[in-house]
Amino acid sequence: MAAPAGKDLFAEESQLLQEARLTLARIDMPASEWQEHYKKMVEEYERLLGEARTLTRIADRNQRRLDEMNAELERQNQLLREREEEAKKTQQAIIHNFQRISAEQNVMDKRVGRIQIALVVMIAVLTVVILFMLYYLIFDPYRAIELMEELKKRS
Repeated sequence: MAAPAGKDLFAEESQLLQEARLTLARIDMPASEWQEHYKKMVEEYERLLGEARTLTRIADRNQRRLDEMNAELERQNQLLREREEEAKKTQQAIIHNFQRISAEQNVMDKRVGRIQIALVVMIAVLTVVILFMLYYLIFDPYRAIELMEELKKRS
């Protein structure tokens, strides 16, 4: 029994009330007419009371649903807040781990750099030694034999 927007939802009831007032204003009405009007008012009151009960049940049911939905919404909001806190803690842990790993990476990079320099120096020294050995073996083999014998004596 939905009424279009702008239309009086209680038009029938208002009309019945107007008729009842007009009936009350009449004093020359016979008892049978009074009884007929009274019967009509009782029937309409009964119908109106039934509609009021139905609307009240619907409103109560809707209110319960609204309360349940609000409770669920609050529970979901609380869950979101908890997950947000967890996400913040996780983010902070990730940032901390990243900073720690970056610091460790810097230390490792420095160590690797020192080792690379040491390796380059060792390779250069070995290259020089090998070149001297090749020089003596190719151009002065007698001097190379003398140096080898001298090394054997020292050991």
